[in-house]
Amino acid sequence: MASSSTNLNAQSKFDVFLSFRGEDTRTGFTSHVVEALRRKQIQFFIDDEELQRGEEISPALLSAIETSDISIIIFSENYASSTWCLDELVRILDCKKRNGQIVVPVFYKVDPSDVRKQMGSFGEAFVHHERNFPCEVRVQKWRDSLIQASNISGFLDSRSFRNDAELVEKIAEDISKKLEDMADPPNFDGFVGFNSQIERIKSLLCLELDDVRIVGIWGMGGIGKTAIAEAVFHQISSREYSNHFDGKCFMRNVREESRNMGALNVRDEVISRVLGGSNLKIGTLTIHPHTRKRLRRSKVLIVLDDVDDNFIQELESLVGQLNLYGPGSRIIITTRNRRVLGVNSIVYKVKGLEHDKACELFCRKALSRKNRSDDLLELSKKVACYADGNPLALEVLGSSLRQKSKEQWYNKLHDLTLISEPRIYKVLKISYDELSPKHRKIFLDIACFFKGEQVDNVTRIQDKPTSVCYELEFLVDKSLITISYNRLQMHDLLQEMGQTIVREESEEPGKRSRLWDHEDVYDVLTKNKGTEVIEGIFLDLSKTKEIRMSSEAFANMSNLKWLKFYIPEHCDVSTMSVRVHLDQVLKYLPEKLRYLHWHGYPLKILPFYFEPEYLIELNLPYSEVRQIWAGKKEALNLKFVDLRNSQFLTRIPQPSEIPNLRKLDLRETAIENVPSLPELRYLHLGNCKMLQSLSELPLFLEMLIASNCKRLQSLPKRPLCPQELDTSIMKILPVPLKQSSRVFMNFNFSNCLKLNENRNIEILADSKERMQDMIVQSLKQCQQAFRDSDEEFAHAVDVALCLPGSKIPDWFIHRSSGSSITLDWSQQYFNIAKKFIGFAFCVVTEGGQIDVLCRYRFKIETRSETKHFAGQLRFGPDVSIDSDHVMLGFFSCWNVGLPDADGPRPGVVTFDFDVVHKYVGFPVSFWCELKGCGVSPVYLSPNKTKPNTCTLKFAATTKEECSHYKMAAGTSKPSTCVGRSDEGELGPSSKRIRRDQVNVD
Repeated sequence: MASSSTNLNAQSKFDVFLSFRGEDTRTGFTSHVVEALRRKQIQFFIDDEELQRGEEISPALLSAIETSDISIIIFSENYASSTWCLDELVRILDCKKRNGQIVVPVFYKVDPSDVRKQMGSFGEAFVHHERNFPCEVRVQKWRDSLIQASNISGFLDSRSFRNDAELVEKIAEDISKKLEDMADPPNFDGFVGFNSQIERIKSLLCLELDDVRIVGIWGMGGIGKTAIAEAVFHQISSREYSNHFDGKCFMRNVREESRNMGALNVRDEVISRVLGGSNLKIGTLTIHPHTRKRLRRSKVLIVLDDVDDNFIQELESLVGQLNLYGPGSRIIITTRNRRVLGVNSIVYKVKGLEHDKACELFCRKALSRKNRSDDLLELSKKVACYADGNPLALEVLGSSLRQKSKEQWYNKLHDLTLISEPRIYKVLKISYDELSPKHRKIFLDIACFFKGEQVDNVTRIQDKPTSVCYELEFLVDKSLITISYNRLQMHDLLQEMGQTIVREESEEPGKRSRLWDHEDVYDVLTKNKGTEVIEGIFLDLSKTKEIRMSSEAFANMSNLKWLKFYIPEHCDVSTMSVRVHLDQVLKYLPEKLRYLHWHGYPLKILPFYFEPEYLIELNLPYSEVRQIWAGKKEALNLKFVDLRNSQFLTRIPQPSEIPNLRKLDLRETAIENVPSLPELRYLHLGNCKMLQSLSELPLFLEMLIASNCKRLQSLPKRPLCPQELDTSIMKILPVPLKQSSRVFMNFNFSNCLKLNENRNIEILADSKERMQDMIVQSLKQCQQAFRDSDEEFAHAVDVALCLPGSKIPDWFIHRSSGSSITLDWSQQYFNIAKKFIGFAFCVVTEGGQIDVLCRYRFKIETRSETKHFAGQLRFGPDVSIDSDHVMLGFFSCWNVGLPDADGPRPGVVTFDFDVVHKYVGFPVSFWCELKGCGVSPVYLSPNKTKPNTCTLKFAATTKEECSHYKMAAGTSKPSTCVGRSDEGELGPSSKRIRRDQVNVD
């Protein structure tokens, strides 16, 4: 009896189980609690419908109670009249006794004493129970359970709150904090030698006192500051400690994040987190009085990790005044620079590991447990000495010696004896020296250019991307880099080592292989000091003064492969003036360029004699270009082009010149027409005011954004592609869907109002074929991805199409002028030959900054049980829309745990559509109306004219296929047309599932 995004079984796990009396609170108070839990991403269980009187709780429901961490019991007026609710209560309290389950009683408009003493409506209910069950022991169990539940401390009484909203918020916050306290702290067993220092920090925090205290953890790079701070943070915020903090924040890599986001944004993020994720954007050093008041009322725990000089002002606004936070607050700061810690801080200097602990850490990295001979252990002690207790140095050095011969160990020890100070740098450099030339190259590239970058963005501009991926894996194994959330990361100590290696190539910057320091770049470019040695130049334009270059500034850099003049994302582009100027035209760009990114490129065209033979990525945002190059050139390797906000751009190269282009960004340009580029996957044309037409869409296009193209008069031609699918597609239908990996196709024509002038009927009539094209192509991509992967999962498929308009297309037989549709089906429809693949849907909304949230719920009756499946998806235009729009989409759900067909059985699927604010996520139906919705099942049907192929079908898409009439548009009731297909039937039903779904992906 559950709605869940997975089939409910013994392995299911929920954060919260909700017990309540449906007829009292289902559509009111309980529904608000459900939404509050969902907003906090809390996984909960809620049943769909009441059991009939006398019916026993199913094993599935009992399993849900057993596998939940917390149970919320909402006692309402008629709670005790339900034997089902009372049996739930008995089982919940049994779990509390046996498993330590947390129980939160909520007394909603009832007196707790009435529950405890079974008076009022609770007494009347038991008069009825004792009449119906005169000899049953369980009546006394019910009474005892009510007494026990009403005596649980920490219960919530609705009479103590001003309104339901305040009570709901209190419940959500209370549950969130309880779950956080219950979470198991990370395992710090691998932190060799840190335990004594962790305990020292905890003693300096004096957690028993009510003052506000700041502890600074100071030490060199790689010494273990972050590891110690992380351990302390998790330990003192765990349930094992009595300290209760109202807000907590561990802000990692403050130095790096300040560069990426801006120091003020980092400061604002810290305040937002400790105040409960309120997404504050203060934007000034002065904190607003109201925010200060909120902070002063809060007991907080804050860790600021790796703070440097660039965060001094923001640090002062955060911790300069101890009275900014409530009593008992604790702040921990880790830094290399002692001076950033103010007079209010208690400073602890992290010590290097003691010799025995250093040996232990080194051996963990260098030796397997089976290969710890006495002579190697003795050598380990000598090698560990040179790391000087630095954990990072020990790890890197140990990794470099793992699985090496005894002779190689002796050679390593010999090299170490020749090294003088500074020891740590030279110990780390030994691992670098061991790398092959290709691994050294990518290591230095990361140290100088690519730290913090997305892995894909780095590999795609390489000559051999696959090979570079293997090289990155090698560096990870060597403990020289890490990859976190698909971003390349490198310890500061290692980055400094790499940059030092490059600086040591020459005293003259122009004779070094890589330039990233703005002063070095300025010197080389303004004085024409470049040489053939230079392979890459990265210049942060926000740091440099104005540069005036000659027309031959790059003439001597024949080996330059990467050139990037950029503005960091956190900077306001509108306030940045052009920093790079040319006295005349630019005569030369190196022909070996693979990557050219020049923000604000000041010329109308690239150099005439530049041949883009090797160019892979070209980015000229906010430039003065009218066209990229003159004449006909071949750029066969060019795959990514970004010309956004180049307001004078009117044309791009012909398809024959750039046949392999995959991504093209032309937003905010003066382009009038875009040719069809055969390999294009991504095309952004937002705010192209001069765009009037589009050529035929490329076959493989996945993303098309053409919002605010005010002159666009017609949709692009559909690609000439076969509508059939190979029957091998059937092989992936039984395969579970991997929701985290998706094939996504989105075509967006928001605010293209010319499309709606006397053409709306044609556009909507064509929408069926366009959706069919998009779904077929997405399924082909899904099939190919499954073939290329070793995983036993299929990618989920999402398709979206947004057009101006105010009418549900006629091919949606199942429609409603409201926001919900409920369909009944025959079990046979969905499972014969396993051809059902998902649902197409459509909504019409008014204008605004909106998204549409679609929630769907399946209920499947089998011979043995009732199964449920629930989910949601969110879609919408990329901009604020000015008028009514039609949004169409498709989502795959061919494997939702449906049983094999065993004859017709009843089932229900319900769709609920809500209009929500695009950025806040709250419902906005009070000012933005959802004017109608439609749904159509989608399935694959064998092609009778072409063997071994199948075609895509929408259920009941013509009047002839319907067995009943279709109501006129604008009706306030759902259509009663029953959609039919070759496999069975599907039709709307007046029956509604009234309880919300849960555990949505």
